[in-house]
Amino acid sequence: MFPSRTSLITITVAGVMLATASAAQAAPTTLFAEPAPTRVAAWDGTVMWSHFDAATTSYALMKSVGGGAPVPVAIAPRGGAAFDIDLGTDGDGATVAVYTRGGDIYRLDVATGREAKVTKLSTPRIERDPTIQRGAIAFIRRSGDYDQLRIADGSKGSRLIVKRRTILSAELGDRHIAYVESGARGAGGVQTVHIRNLRSGADRTVYRAVSGGSNSARVTRPTYIAKPQGFLWARTNLGSGAGNRIVRYTLGDSKLAYAPGSVRYNTTAWASETLGAVTAGSLDGSESRGACSDRVGGPLAGYCDVVLSGPLQFKPE
Repeated sequence: MFPSRTSLITITVAGVMLATASAAQAAPTTLFAEPAPTRVAAWDGTVMWSHFDAATTSYALMKSVGGGAPVPVAIAPRGGAAFDIDLGTDGDGATVAVYTRGGDIYRLDVATGREAKVTKLSTPRIERDPTIQRGAIAFIRRSGDYDQLRIADGSKGSRLIVKRRTILSAELGDRHIAYVESGARGAGGVQTVHIRNLRSGADRTVYRAVSGGSNSARVTRPTYIAKPQGFLWARTNLGSGAGNRIVRYTLGDSKLAYAPGSVRYNTTAWASETLGAVTAGSLDGSESRGACSDRVGGPLAGYCDVVLSGPLQFKPE
């Protein structure tokens, strides 16, 4: 006996709904179980992060392409702290990485593994948290009581973009730069996400994470999304356990959209539409080497793992 037309429609609709739900709830993929907090970076399917070696107390650079198995990058390890790494493109569109060693900026050709010091940006002062896109490099430099966000987009040295008391991080896009400013507000602190047009100098505040009471709010380093153009970051609320989310700002319509997040995130980046966001975290939001362990229960499985979310569904508030 054949099923009726109504039964076929019901079965088909149910099948479509089940497939849609499965796609929307694709299980995250763990790339690596890290023993200590790390920083992640991504561009066009390539993901990189730092792996802590307890024997040498140094960090090696790791790479995964297209969600594949992690492999070590054949460069010298970084002592003291995880690589402050960012991924983007050079002037020809090839994927490159930037980071610092000893307060100086280095650039890595991801395909060849060749590392070179960016000598034109080396000064006696400390440069940190570099970011690259289309060959231009932006970075943060401390000068007196202020952080300077600077950019090198020509053959000479760098020029000042903006100066603030505390700039936590920055990320270059094609024509814009996103940066996170930290400041005081009432009884708690506030972390503010700015988007600045590099041509016009127009600077917009697009998001605020405000701490207060027992709640400590923070924002991860923004990451650039090429299509549709915009930036992505995570907002975490350590203490309240509520309001943890991944935030996407689209430049075309100046709108925010949200996907579920986690209080554990302390670093995020956008890998691709199919891979989604890459994340890692810690117990208390810090980058101290013990921040992946519970003093009572021992190591916390999953807290510092490098994880790909899979496709994300963003919705308005």
